[in-house]
Amino acid sequence: MKLEKSTPSMIEVEASILNSDPFYNLVVKDKEILSMEEIIAEINESLELGVERYLLKVEDEYVGIMEILMKNPNDGYTWLGLLEIKKEHQSKGYGYKALNIFYDMIKVRQVEQFRLGVICENEPGHRFWRRQGMKPVKITMKDNKDIVIYEKKI
Repeated sequence: MKLEKSTPSMIEVEASILNSDPFYNLVVKDKEILSMEEIIAEINESLELGVERYLLKVEDEYVGIMEILMKNPNDGYTWLGLLEIKKEHQSKGYGYKALNIFYDMIKVRQVEQFRLGVICENEPGHRFWRRQGMKPVKITMKDNKDIVIYEKKI
């Protein structure tokens, strides 16, 4: 698996990944399919915060998206803002491989712990992150959604 920095020209690839999992979109955005305008707006919002956005590539196929925010302005922590694997490639170990790449990246940057958020209704997400050793630290709300904040020390 390789990381490739996302660029505006990759919007079609990103849309195919983001819209491959209607359940996730429904839980997060209250709709099964996101429009190109919504995806572009979300990417722009992330970039304004200083997020690093990567496409995950296996051989010649893009299988996922990962976002890293080195210092969240709200709490000062490093955040894994998004790790989404294309639905057809879930349960193949790609999320685990991407997470190990993320660990290597933040270790080099001398980050000792990081956070991520999972919407309460996203039970598959909670199961995945608990298996990765994430510990819940608090519950918050964003966009009228209850979110569990998880943390892990590296």
